[in-house]
Amino acid sequence: MSYEYQLTVTRYYTQRYVMIGVGSSDLEQASSLSEMSINEITKTLAELNAVISGDLEYLDWGTDLFHVFSEVAVSRYGDFDKVERYEVSTIGLRDFLIELKKFKEQCLAGDDYKAIIGEAFATIKVNPSKYKRWPTSDTHFLITLNNIIFSLVLESNDFNLTQTQYVAQLEREF
Repeated sequence: MSYEYQLTVTRYYTQRYVMIGVGSSDLEQASSLSEMSINEITKTLAELNAVISGDLEYLDWGTDLFHVFSEVAVSRYGDFDKVERYEVSTIGLRDFLIELKKFKEQCLAGDDYKAIIGEAFATIKVNPSKYKRWPTSDTHFLITLNNIIFSLVLESNDFNLTQTQYVAQLEREF
C-alpha cells in the first residue's frame, strides 16, 4: 500500500494551525482518520489487534465525521451517518493507522514539523506564482518536498516574514 503524507497550514486571524494527514489511494477517504490524536490512534490500534487476533468480536470506532466498523477480516467505513460505503481489509486499515501514527510522531519529534514547514514556506516565498494551488487564488499554495505534500494559506504580507518568524506562528492541531 502506498501512502500520501500531508501537512496543511491554515490561517484563522493571526493563528496558523498545522494539521498532519496521511492518505492512501487503496483506502478512499481514510485520510479523514488523520484528525485522530496519537493517543486515540494508539488505543484504537490495541483494540484492532484484539479484533484481528479474535480476542474481540468487533470494534465500532472512528472520528466525529467518519465511522468505522471492524471485524476480524473486514472493516466497513463511511461518513458520520454510519452508512457503510467502503469495505477494506482490517489488517490494511490497521497498517494505515500505524503509518499515520508513525508520521505524526516523526513530525512531533523535536518539533520536526516546524523545520519542514519552514522549508516549504521558504521555497514558496522565492517564487509564489509557481506554487499557487489554483490559478485564481493568491492565498493557497501547494508544494511537494521530500515526498510530503504541503498546503499553506499565505497572505501577501506573509511574504515579508522571515522563515523563523513564519514558523514561530505555528500552532499544532495534532
